[in-house]
This record gives sequence, structure tokens and C-alpha cells, in this order.
Amino acid sequence: MFTLIRQELYKLIKKTSTWICLLLVLIINIGLAIVSHAMPEHFLPKELFVADYGANTFISLILISTTASIVASEFEYGTIRNILFQSYSRQRILISKWITILIYSVSMYIFFAIVTFLDKLVLFSNKFSLTDKVQGGRLWQYWLQTNWADLLTTWLILSVVFLIAALLKKGSTAIIVGIVGYFAVALIGPFMNFVVSKWHFMKWNPLNFMNYTDQIANHTVSHTTLLSLNEMVLGNIVYIIIFLAIGLLIFSNKEV
Repeated sequence: MFTLIRQELYKLIKKTSTWICLLLVLIINIGLAIVSHAMPEHFLPKELFVADYGANTFISLILISTTASIVASEFEYGTIRNILFQSYSRQRILISKWITILIYSVSMYIFFAIVTFLDKLVLFSNKFSLTDKVQGGRLWQYWLQTNWADLLTTWLILSVVFLIAALLKKGSTAIIVGIVGYFAVALIGPFMNFVVSKWHFMKWNPLNFMNYTDQIANHTVSHTTLLSLNEMVLGNIVYIIIFLAIGLLIFSNKEV
């Protein structure tokens, strides 16, 4: 298992696109921080700080793309046969990919949290403090909770992408489905709120749990989701496990 994880991490590190994406998000993060410093009346520093100066959205898109390609490419290019010939089970192969993406995603969020903190120290040392009161708590707490929520809801999407990638032999299709789904959540939000308010049992559908980050930002969102923050966490984790398990079952029985 550890050998497979090392191999996956090595392939990820060696990909030029990994470093290009990292550089692009870094430019966006620093650039938006500079713009916020120059025009604070239009680009609110505290709000952008909590969102890691735009980095979180792009991290999610990068992770969706990486997740789809790390699974589907094995079948698309036939490399799955070479791995199976090394006496590794399909379950271990897919689980190693889960762990690789988990390491990658956590590393990305930690890295850009550090960069965002440095942005604050350099550009906003006298503008606002991490101990400022916001959302009934401190800014640093709100910031960390938001990053955690973004990571968790992103993994809810990634678990579905893992499932779709296990079904298909083209990584591009899984990428498109994942990205469309990411943006579709915002579009169908009002309709989902109506559905949940009319049929309360629908609050347990996976799309409703995607509102976790919004509910941290605005606690009144709980009036439409009908869920507490603890229920949001538990629901996301349960659905992630379910979708990963279905994907593992499909991957285990897929023709090579």
C-alpha cells in the first residue's frame, strides 16, 4: 500500500501541470490580496482573507481535475494492467489514490492558508486583527472553520468524481461532470431550499450538505437547510463514505 501511495505521489509531483496550477493559484491569491489592499472599499479584506483570497475555489477545481485523471487515466492508457501484474489488488490501488488525493488536498489547503496568513502580515498588519470579532467568534476561528468546511464539501464532490471516474474510461468526462456539478450547486440552491422547506425529509439529500460553508458564514442559512453545523459535518462524512464505497465496488468489478 505504501509503495502504491509513494508511486502516486511521485507521479503527481512529476506532472508539470501540478506546478503550473500551484503557481496560477498563488498568483491569484497574492494578486487579489494586493487588489484588496489597494481598493478595500470594493474588495473587502476580511471577507477575502477568510476565503484565502480566492484560492479555495481554484483549489477545488484543481482537485476535481486531478481526482478524475488519477483514476480514469489508468484505464485510458492501459497502465492498470501493469499495476495488477505487480500483485496489487484493485481495492488497494483505488484506496492508494484516495490517500494520495487526501494528502494533496490537505497540503494545498494548508499551503494557501500559510500564504494567506503571510498576505495578512505583509499587507494588512494594521488593517484588521485575527482576534477581531466576527460571526459570534474570532476572525481566526471563522477562517479555520471556513477552510475546514471548504475541504469537507470539496471531498463530497471528489467522492462523486471518484465514483464517476471508476465508471468511465475517459478522465475528461469525469472532470466535466465534477466541475459542472461544483457550479450547479449554486444555481439549484434556491430550488433545493424550496424542496427542503416543502418536504423536510429532503434535508438529508447530499446537495443540502453542500451548504455547510455558507451556513458557517451565515447561521440563518440553517433556517433553509434545517440542519445544525454538527449534522452538516456528519452528513458530509457519511455521504463521502457511501460514494467512495460505491466507487470502490465499481472499480473492483470493472473490465480492464
